[in-house]
Amino acid sequence: MPRNSRSIRNLSLPALLLMAAFIGCRQLLQPEKPQNTRKSTKNGRATPKNQGNAPQRLPANSSGAQSSNEGNLLLGNPTNAGQDADNFLLERAQFSLSYNRENGGPNWVAWHTDASNLGDLDRGKFAPDPDLPPDSQIRPADYKGSGYDRGHVCPSGDRTASRDDNNATFYMSNMLPQTGSLNRHVWADLENYLRDQIRNGNEIYEIAGGAGSIERIGRGKINVPQICWKIAVILPAGNNDLRRINAQTRVVAVGMPNAEDKRLETGDWRSYSTTVSKLQSATKLDFLSALPDATQRALEAKTDAGN
Repeated sequence: MPRNSRSIRNLSLPALLLMAAFIGCRQLLQPEKPQNTRKSTKNGRATPKNQGNAPQRLPANSSGAQSSNEGNLLLGNPTNAGQDADNFLLERAQFSLSYNRENGGPNWVAWHTDASNLGDLDRGKFAPDPDLPPDSQIRPADYKGSGYDRGHVCPSGDRTASRDDNNATFYMSNMLPQTGSLNRHVWADLENYLRDQIRNGNEIYEIAGGAGSIERIGRGKINVPQICWKIAVILPAGNNDLRRINAQTRVVAVGMPNAEDKRLETGDWRSYSTTVSKLQSATKLDFLSALPDATQRALEAKTDAGN
C-alpha cells in the first residue's frame, strides 16, 4: 500500500475534496515566482528552455475519418495555461493539456471524443513527451517500483482509430500515478461507460486531472494526487457544439480517492458522482468558462450519476 493511503482511505468524497482544497493544490495554479529555466522571447513571453514552438491546434482525429471535434479546449482553458513551466499549454490533435514541470505531470487534460476516434487498434508504448524539453520530461521508468500505475488521463481507448492517435496517449505528460484499485476498476468502468455513450450516437468533451498530494515518486520528480477527478459534457453528435450546449445538457462529474481500497475494486463509479462546482472548489480551477454564465451556473450545479 502506498505510504499515507491508510490515513485517507476511509474519508468520504466531501472530506477528500475539502482536503484537496487546502492541501497540495497550489501546484494546480500558476506559480507566483518565475522559473529560472525559462528564457525570454522577442515578444516578451516566456518559454521553457529548449521548448521552441508549442504544438499547433489540430483536428481531434488524424486517421482521416470525419470528426465533429470543434476544439479540445472548446469549453475553456481552466488555468489560462500558456508558457509558464508549471502551467504550460501543450496542444496536439489528440488532446490539450496544462503541464506542470514541478509535479511531473498534467494539471489537467482536455479532449473530445466521437465515433471517428474509436477503432480496434492495440495499445501503444509509454514514451517521454517529445514536445517537452529534456529537463521537463518524465520517462516510463520513473514509475518503476513505486506501486502506482501509469494512469492515462486521456484514455488509450478513446484513441483507437489511428496509430498516431493511440501513441500520443502514451506520452508520459498524459499520465498521473494511480493505484491499481482505482485505475483498473471504477476509473476504467467510467471510461467504458462514456465510450458506450459515444457508440450510442453522442460526442463528449472531457477534462480530467488530479488534486492534492499523497507523496512523491520517481526520485521526487512526480506528485501522487489524493483524488482523481473528471468532467464529461455529453451531447448528441452534431455541429455548432458550443451553441447546442444548454442547461439541460448532460454533465458527468466525479472525484475518486487515489487509494488502495477494495471498495474501489468492487464499487460503482456512480457512487463517486459530484458536481462541477465542488470540483472547482477542490481544485481551484475554472471549468466550462467558455459557456454563457447562466448555462455555466446550471451545469456546475448538476449531479448526473448515469442512466
